[in-house]
Amino acid sequence: MTSFEILQSLQFPLLLFTLLATFTPGPNNIFLTLSGSQFGYRKSMPFVLGIRIGIVLLFIIMGCGVGALVVAEPRTYFVLKLLGAGYLIYLAGKVVLTSYGNKDEKQVQWLGIKQGILLQFVNPKSMLMVLSCVSAFSLPGDLYFVSLVQACLIFTLVGTFSNCCWVFFGKSINRFLSTPLSQKIFNYTLALLMLVAIALLFIEK
Repeated sequence: MTSFEILQSLQFPLLLFTLLATFTPGPNNIFLTLSGSQFGYRKSMPFVLGIRIGIVLLFIIMGCGVGALVVAEPRTYFVLKLLGAGYLIYLAGKVVLTSYGNKDEKQVQWLGIKQGILLQFVNPKSMLMVLSCVSAFSLPGDLYFVSLVQACLIFTLVGTFSNCCWVFFGKSINRFLSTPLSQKIFNYTLALLMLVAIALLFIEK
């Protein structure tokens, strides 16, 4: 097989992996739903951009050999997961306390570009997705860099589409959040889903 054919053979399974990884509920998608419901589609785009930048940075870091170190030393990844989970629990508390009636600049900023980037480095699901993608869809030898770029590109394209869908979902359900009680229930539900998503990341497969 030629190099092109080898790379092409990875594209379909990579696409399936990316669809499953990015469309399933997790911290990113929960915050995207919150952002869409509160701030609408346009104001949520900086957060989406931040998420995508953060994921690309994770690909670069994992692809430069950090991923191999994490695989070789599982305790390192476990510590990272614990630290990330602690911060995500803190963010879940912020979701509970977020007020729908006060969409001021301060609230918009905590779901902006910088927050989207930083979230990826404390999000165990993001780290696991990128680590799994780099491990499974990168090729050894001369094709390593090209296969890594291909994996990152497909992951970014599919992930961007997924993120936009979750924002749109949040915006769509905003019409049902017309009362303080419904807004409170929605926030508590998102926070609970966040905690469940975190717990599932610690269940051994």
